[in-house]
Amino acid sequence: MTTTFITPSPSSPSPTPPKPTILTFHGSGSNSTIHTIQLARLSRHLRPHFTLLDLEAPFPSSAGPGVLPFFEGCGPFKRWLPPDTRTQPTPNPSSTSPAEVGVQAMPQETETVIRDAVMKVRREGSQVVGLIGFSQGTRVVAGLLQAAEILASVPASSGEDGDWCRDFAFGVSVCGSFPPGLLPSPALRALESLPGEERKRVEGGRIRTPTVHVQGMQDEWEWAGRLLIEGAYEVGEGKSEVLECEMGHHYPVKAEDTERIRDFVLGAWQRSVAAARVERR
Repeated sequence: MTTTFITPSPSSPSPTPPKPTILTFHGSGSNSTIHTIQLARLSRHLRPHFTLLDLEAPFPSSAGPGVLPFFEGCGPFKRWLPPDTRTQPTPNPSSTSPAEVGVQAMPQETETVIRDAVMKVRREGSQVVGLIGFSQGTRVVAGLLQAAEILASVPASSGEDGDWCRDFAFGVSVCGSFPPGLLPSPALRALESLPGEERKRVEGGRIRTPTVHVQGMQDEWEWAGRLLIEGAYEVGEGKSEVLECEMGHHYPVKAEDTERIRDFVLGAWQRSVAAARVERR
């Protein structure tokens, strides 16, 4: 009788879980391809830890500040707000009080781009944990962070309607645009469900999610970014931090500035992971 021995095959290694995802938002008059190039220095520092997903705005645009001539032929150029939307106030900070900025709805087309991206990331087994915005993209970031905090504070908003715009652990806002942020519809509906005084209190709340604001001291729109910080964010330990760089309207070039952004992001993410572990106990 012949005995047959079957050698067990080595067990397959467990698949590596996908890295958490950061959504990135380009400026007005740019597109996702251009933004990927502009973001390259910071991406090199973040890609060992995160997947960066660069989204493209839905509305057509002429070329934005600093795009030409370097990115000649790299169109079509896009923006996050419709072409007929007024996007730039008079550069006089004293005429635009942070307390008077109010709320602006995120265009449905923009919301659809973001929601579809978040749901695709989830289907692929990852999760969106952070946001990076440049110029007009910083208004998208501010609106999403504010929406997440509104939805967390309004009990009636606990359904799946706004599930896609919750639980962001951090933000990066580079060369900020003027306020207000662009609020997606789930947050607007949550606000509408509140009585008058309660709505004013929640709507006027400052964003507490850890966010680093990179301000170019030679940026001609530096005043607009300052208004966004003053009008929408709470600055302080564990919340918003302002990084002033000797640069114009672009991403930092100096290695030490890029490394400070990386360190802020990694620190915020690690604290978020640690807090989640404590909650699960």
